[in-house]
Amino acid sequence: MTTPTSPDTPETATGNATADAWTEHVATASVHVAEPPSRVWAELMHPGARWMLGANIETDFRPGSPITFEGHFFGRQFADKGVVIAVERPHLLHFTHFSPLSDLEDVPENYHDIRITLEPDDSGTVVTVLQQNVDTAEHAARSEGHWRTALDTLAHRDGAPRRR
Repeated sequence: MTTPTSPDTPETATGNATADAWTEHVATASVHVAEPPSRVWAELMHPGARWMLGANIETDFRPGSPITFEGHFFGRQFADKGVVIAVERPHLLHFTHFSPLSDLEDVPENYHDIRITLEPDDSGTVVTVLQQNVDTAEHAARSEGHWRTALDTLAHRDGAPRRR
């Protein structure tokens, strides 16, 4: 499978996309979690965690490994995929993402580049998602809303009980 490299990532053997092929549309969202980065990271990586809009996430979190997201979204079953680009525990998860539900062709230039960063502050952790290479402004706005929902779940602002 080939996936795009991000504009600031060197080209790899698995992709040859260049920054010129990327769209200018991005989605961003942030949330503060009243836990240290190590605890938030553990929640992100937990196999049973459903913070990603209820999706089951499968990967070994090693650069170059596949990452899949499976579940139901507004009544539609989905199986999204990508490749892990970088992992810096407990501060960065960087991966590509493609959704067949997007009705776009499964080619490198249609993959999103997603970075989830965790930054400590005085009262916990700021989690930020940056999703690049979104095809339209409308889809970027929709993605921002989905990321806010996912991050609210991660921060336990969705009313679900906390895992301890």
